[in-house]
Amino acid sequence: MTDKISALVEKLKENPENRFHRYNLAQAFFDSGEYQKAKLEFISCLEQSKDWMMVLLFVAKCDLALGNFTNAKKYLNKTIQVARDQGHDDPLLEAETLLQGCSNE
Repeated sequence: MTDKISALVEKLKENPENRFHRYNLAQAFFDSGEYQKAKLEFISCLEQSKDWMMVLLFVAKCDLALGNFTNAKKYLNKTIQVARDQGHDDPLLEAETLLQGCSNE
């Protein structure tokens, strides 16, 4: 476990309801290639905020990295819908591009 991850785990222990600490931990797991752990933390974030667009996108990316293409498509479609609703062009384009790549799987 990296120092960054250890520090974030401690912050989360001190304040388990802080969704930003949880998001940062999930991101750290993702960045270190620990996609299953990242996905679990991102899913916890979604339990607090179902339309958190970047979390939806990262759950899809975790699923892609884990080879869960059917689930990745589900989350990419949700990301696209939320990105359109919230007016986020760059994540929308990224999700659409990733979804096109899933069509080949």
